[in-house]
Amino acid sequence: MRLTLYRETGSVLHTMDPRVKLLALGAGCLSLLLFTDPRVLWAPYAGLLLVAVAGRVVSPYVKGGAVITMLGGLSFVIWPLYLTLRGQGGPLAWTFGLGMGLRLITMLLAGYLLMLTTRAEEILAALSRFGFPFPAVFALGLTFRLVPALVATAANVVEAQKLRGFAFDQGGPLARMKRFVPLLIPILGGALRSAHRMAWALEAKGCGSATTRTSFLALRMRAGDWAAAVGTAGLVVVSIWARRHGIGVLAGRPY
Repeated sequence: MRLTLYRETGSVLHTMDPRVKLLALGAGCLSLLLFTDPRVLWAPYAGLLLVAVAGRVVSPYVKGGAVITMLGGLSFVIWPLYLTLRGQGGPLAWTFGLGMGLRLITMLLAGYLLMLTTRAEEILAALSRFGFPFPAVFALGLTFRLVPALVATAANVVEAQKLRGFAFDQGGPLARMKRFVPLLIPILGGALRSAHRMAWALEAKGCGSATTRTSFLALRMRAGDWAAAVGTAGLVVVSIWARRHGIGVLAGRPY
């Protein structure tokens, strides 16, 4: 069972400095917030597929992207319904809903692509270099590590119960949900046991001391990283210029 989204392919995208990738993600999301016209928002949505090709993660990107697209596609329906209830329905409302759906999906896909091409340790090291407080970075690191472990524990408990003859796939949806309720006790027990062991390990390693912390990861900006950072800054400038000139914004926006 795979417990991480990261895929090691040795591509240029994998070797890029994680600080540049985080900056690109933030700048890209901020740029997307400036536009509402789906005719413009199609470009970054399709462009992410080219980035996935460069990172050699097309297969997992397409599989996970299909799920993200379906979830984010709910915005295409929710926004027009909301605007219709406000008395602002019509073709413009559906166009606006399509733009909001594309914007949300593109943001989610960009974050998913980051997780496919960047190890959790690299993301945490980059956040530390950006000056984020250690408790926040450490909490995020625990999330990266313990959430997959909790999922693995739940999968092991389910498999153990299946070997004992406990059928989870019989009956209607409500009956199936009720069968999972007894599994909460062993799953929570395993989570609490892991939390206690984690606390003991942290105390043994002197976590919380005021000493200067070091990292095994040495982050160094290379020429390609600087070029990508400059390109990211240029993307933000062009996006702001386009927004100021009304490019990519729906005329008569319904909000």
